[in-house]
Amino acid sequence: MNGKENIINKILADADEKCAKIIASANETAAKLKQDADNAVQADKQALSKRVEIITEERIRNRIATAELDARKYRLSSKQKLIADCYAKASSKLAGMSADGKQAFVVKLLKQYAEEGETVYVSKADKDVITQKTLDQVGKKLTLAKSCHSGQGGVVLEGKGYEKDLTLCRIVNYLREKTEAQVAKALFGD
Repeated sequence: MNGKENIINKILADADEKCAKIIASANETAAKLKQDADNAVQADKQALSKRVEIITEERIRNRIATAELDARKYRLSSKQKLIADCYAKASSKLAGMSADGKQAFVVKLLKQYAEEGETVYVSKADKDVITQKTLDQVGKKLTLAKSCHSGQGGVVLEGKGYEKDLTLCRIVNYLREKTEAQVAKALFGD
């Protein structure tokens, strides 16, 4: 039985040796796979950190740009309000002129814009200031209308099939279109 036992022991020893080699090889493979996985995780972590950094910087840039845009909008809105206030004050000053000032202003408007034979509508506030006598100073055979226009001041000229709006509101709006850039430059510089 000794020969049998030797053969069995030899087979078992060979099997143990082969098992030890397989286990060692499996441990090496497992260690290599673990190292590869650790390296992949580290690379992914670095890539993700880089991406987070880039996204964060982009968000910060976007928020700064939005804040700057909002600031520019606010400045522009404030500037536009100041300019509008300037023209509103001009309109108020024109409306608040003395009777002589209103007459002179209307006569000047009529000399420049009225045509022969037009009907002139004055505002309710100016009906006692702008009379037929005032219109006769212009010398264009103008007729004072029996009714008034609803504007704040100035006149409305009416001819056959047309109307010319020379109310203070319209005059100030026209002047604003022509002079707003100059007013802005005077108020705010470049």
